[in-house]
Amino acid sequence: MSTSSLAQIQQQFATALLQPETAMDAGKLFAAHPAQDDRLALYRGNLTAIWTAALRNAYPVLHALVGEDYFAQMARSFGRSFPSESGDLNDFGAHLPAFLRQTPDAADYPYFPDVAALEWHIHRAYYAADADILSLPALVQLVGETGQDLQQARFDLHPAFGLHASDWATFAIWLAHQPGTQTGFPEQIRHSSHGLISRTLWSVELTDIPQPAYLALQALQAGASLSEALETAVNADCDFDINSNLQAWFHAGLFTGVRFSDDSL
Repeated sequence: MSTSSLAQIQQQFATALLQPETAMDAGKLFAAHPAQDDRLALYRGNLTAIWTAALRNAYPVLHALVGEDYFAQMARSFGRSFPSESGDLNDFGAHLPAFLRQTPDAADYPYFPDVAALEWHIHRAYYAADADILSLPALVQLVGETGQDLQQARFDLHPAFGLHASDWATFAIWLAHQPGTQTGFPEQIRHSSHGLISRTLWSVELTDIPQPAYLALQALQAGASLSEALETAVNADCDFDINSNLQAWFHAGLFTGVRFSDDSL
């Protein structure tokens, strides 16, 4: 059997799973059997269960918000629209926030997509690669030894680093669904949120930060120098506390390296 014909058979079988109306076309692939449709339905049910479990792992808060039945229906519809493109199921679900923005059923809950976006940041941070952390004392020592201008430093960010912004109280909603929390569901959900996602060892941290800090970190993420990033924050808030924010960023382990030119140090 040629590789191309095998690929065609695999595609027909996958199509029959994702699009039940095409199952008849795939019937020619199998020896005639009275339970053929039932067998395909069984495969299809298993596939939906896998999709649901993978999405529940990545989106536990969204699952709690919508309930098991709706979540399973959503997973089935999402899986058909965005089939997995990776052998790692932890990668499945990246497009769910965009999918929810296009889903008429979710229109009554406009904060769902942003809650999903926040959860995906957290999910990816957990599974991100590990990296050595650049500490603030190490940076100060490096600057002293090399005579470089700290203001011109450009940082390499940890793979788990993430930023989240929303017009909704996504952080408060997420926090209300964490085990052991004493925080209830927010009374006002139309409230802007800015946050930082980081990871220390294997513990993902979600930190609510003010908009100026968000803008500074966003600038660093885009490749701006430390001076440029801090200027962005100060322009947004003249009372922005540079020292305390820098210490908080290093304490969170956001940086893995620093460059003062095209070379990494």
